[in-house]
Amino acid sequence: MKSTKEMRSFLIKQMGAVADGNQDIAIAKGVCNYAQQVYNTMNIEIKHAQAQAKLADGDIKEVKF
Repeated sequence: MKSTKEMRSFLIKQMGAVADGNQDIAIAKGVCNYAQQVYNTMNIEIKHAQAQAKLADGDIKEVKF
């Protein structure tokens, strides 16, 4: 997957497969967990950019793990 559009398409396809009984529930849960992690990392980046834009001097330290 190269974009959020492709990711959404993939997830919708997976949802359909689960609803039709063609997808193992454990695999579907794993896919959902990965999708949630993608969302979480994107959310962190957005919040960081918003905070940086609000600061007059733009002095925000990087987030280290």
